[in-house]
Amino acid sequence: RRVHGGSSFYVMLRRLTASFSRRVFEERRYASSGPRVIHSIAEYRAWRAQVSPTQKVGFVPTMGALHDGHIELVRRAAFECEPVVVSIFVNPKQFAPHEDFDKYPRTLERDVELLKQQSVSVVFAPSAKEMYPQGHNDCMYIDMPNIEQRAEGASRPGFFRGVSTVVTKLFNIVQPSKAYFGQKDGMQCIVVQRLVQDLNMPLEVVVVPTVRESDGLAMSSRNMYLTSEEREVSPILYRSLMATRNLFDQGERDIKRLKERAAEVLKSEPAVVPQYVSVADPRNGGELSGSTELDRLFVSIAVKLGSTRLIDCEIFDRTPTPESNESS
Repeated sequence: RRVHGGSSFYVMLRRLTASFSRRVFEERRYASSGPRVIHSIAEYRAWRAQVSPTQKVGFVPTMGALHDGHIELVRRAAFECEPVVVSIFVNPKQFAPHEDFDKYPRTLERDVELLKQQSVSVVFAPSAKEMYPQGHNDCMYIDMPNIEQRAEGASRPGFFRGVSTVVTKLFNIVQPSKAYFGQKDGMQCIVVQRLVQDLNMPLEVVVVPTVRESDGLAMSSRNMYLTSEEREVSPILYRSLMATRNLFDQGERDIKRLKERAAEVLKSEPAVVPQYVSVADPRNGGELSGSTELDRLFVSIAVKLGSTRLIDCEIFDRTPTPESNESS
């Protein structure tokens, strides 16, 4: 018997039920067998050619040593896309000679085990030779103008050149519909968004909020370098950001005063050596000065704690909402 006005509802219900059943099946399949691990560009492209043009490929680029922050990116990707690809590649091009490239944790087997619990189709884990056949110092690169005059760019010369280059290569190889990055690396997110925009790449960059420990420390693969004493001190970055946010929420718009507030909190821990406190325009990462009329600020911090370098950031947002405009 036909129910007038209800046939389209039942068609939609059947489709949603079928879609949900397929997703549950896929999640069980991934959890039991795990993602396919691919090491070569040729093999990946052969796999990618079999993906239907109607499917959205979600991509999470990482350097491995995965933690809950990475897993949150994977979950977001799996919620919005299918299939999901995770890359694991410690990129030599973004490390300066004095930095921790050789020391950086490489835990591929553990990472793949973690990803078995998620809806991941492929782990792309190339070697440096695969990514840079002629060596990483003898290849084309991508650079963002003036980036080395800005906070993290000034603190790590050449870093964003290396990031932009490897991200461009990975986007070309993976061919994603959406790529997922964590807000903790705030300047990196700005650079990648600008990269996609300026080079007319047909994909969307999704920035996912920072995942934190219960005491506020932003999750990072480098946190494993911290001694137990340093780990106790490390939430000072988040407390510094929150103290500065409180001042901003109270109406303070003087950039120098906001920076001073962040620095005051950092100085309360003698073991912490501040490298910079930055208050910037979240649209381009450009450093601000004087008094600002912006309702959104990108505030970032970098410190040394023992031998470990830690970074953190927050977007301060007091943008008026339509409701607040109506009430005023």
